[in-house]
Amino acid sequence: MKYQNKLIFSDTETTGRDERDFIQIIQSASLLTDEKFQTLESMNVSCAPLPWTVPTPGAYLTHKKIDTLQSSDTHYQMMKSIHGQWKTWSQEEPAIFITYNGHAFDEELYRKQFFWNLLDPFVTNTNGNGRSDLLMLTRLVSQLFPDLIDFEINKNGNPICRLESVVGRLGLDTSNAHDALSDCVFMVELLKFFKAAQPKLVDDYLLQATKQGCAEFLGKTKVIGYRHQPFARFWTYPIKFLGINPTNQNEAICVDLNYPIEDVIDLSYQDIMGYLAKPNAESPFKIIRLNKSQGMADANEFDFKFDCPLSELNANAERYDENPEWIERVLVASTDLEQKEWPKKAVIDQTIYEKFFGNGDRNLFQKFHNAHSLEEKLSLCDRFNDSRAKAFGHRILFQENKTNLPAEIISSSKALIKERWTSEGPWPSVETYLSEAEELKHERNSAVDQRIIMAVESYLQHNIQGVNHG
Repeated sequence: MKYQNKLIFSDTETTGRDERDFIQIIQSASLLTDEKFQTLESMNVSCAPLPWTVPTPGAYLTHKKIDTLQSSDTHYQMMKSIHGQWKTWSQEEPAIFITYNGHAFDEELYRKQFFWNLLDPFVTNTNGNGRSDLLMLTRLVSQLFPDLIDFEINKNGNPICRLESVVGRLGLDTSNAHDALSDCVFMVELLKFFKAAQPKLVDDYLLQATKQGCAEFLGKTKVIGYRHQPFARFWTYPIKFLGINPTNQNEAICVDLNYPIEDVIDLSYQDIMGYLAKPNAESPFKIIRLNKSQGMADANEFDFKFDCPLSELNANAERYDENPEWIERVLVASTDLEQKEWPKKAVIDQTIYEKFFGNGDRNLFQKFHNAHSLEEKLSLCDRFNDSRAKAFGHRILFQENKTNLPAEIISSSKALIKERWTSEGPWPSVETYLSEAEELKHERNSAVDQRIIMAVESYLQHNIQGVNHG
């Protein structure tokens, strides 16, 4: 299969950097391009912080969007417009949604905040669409072709792969970095550069944007170079694809070709299960998530500089192919693993992955978004079966119309605001960020920085006074 011809690059700016279940997108930009990276359409939208969102001064120093603190555009209006535009762009022909560090940050924010606004959270990887994190490709390039870009080097001797740094080394003007639209332009230019320099690497990367494409790449590649970088440190493994976990279609089971093949094939069933349960550096098995970008390339095409000779790795891969019964045994063992139980979340904002909304509610959501009168929207909220949907619907109505709502909705919304602004929880703490603002005022000397810090500080002080007196 070939990857999609439409590419949608997107980026966000937010009210904070930590407390990621409770920070909020306040600017989102998207660029639609063709397969030659020619821009076809663009979108750049912003909004005010939600009444129950606590903005943080450090984030605003980064993106400088203090005008959003006084915006009349609501979060619901912004998220609804993003969702609608993305669906329009990918309706006739599926697209690949590209972010930078997005699978750890932006993509999760989009998903959760579509969820809060009763919109389909998985628009970027359903209906034939795919999603790719360009950071993963940049890291691969820094390893495989360290001279392609004059990367900055960190104190540990590793290339710095921050978007602003990388495109700056390419000669792009980064004075407007950390504006969502500018960052989208940077991503387009970076991927265009990679494509011109290493077309096969980029084609394989884009093929992996969908689960089907990723599985195809794994299946057709004899020896896969896999760069695993959960944190600052990374490990590189030569792996071979064995098959898809029969009980989890998002997981590809692979074997590390560095290990002596006789030792691996002779493992007991219990040992196989034990290693599959912890597929870390000490395990001969690696589990690849098909629905997230990975740092993978064909090791027969690109030199990962493995200690083991490539001829031996290829021979090991062929020997595994000669043992289909053993491969089947490994796949069966993967089905016997106990599914990890994650602690239940107490706050509905965090429950996107715990339980999906039912079909009946999802059908009502579309009517809710299309309804024109407050009475109709209130009636639809009453018909939602899921209590989370009712709560989110009421929050949307409070954003849009704070005065003409039933008393109980106004009361619950004000209680939510008071909780987020006056009590400790997994959300941003007003006291913590007022203290941060005070510290930053002493650290930052420029007039621009001082103006930003004081704008956020004033917003925090004004809102906390309103909550305490209201």
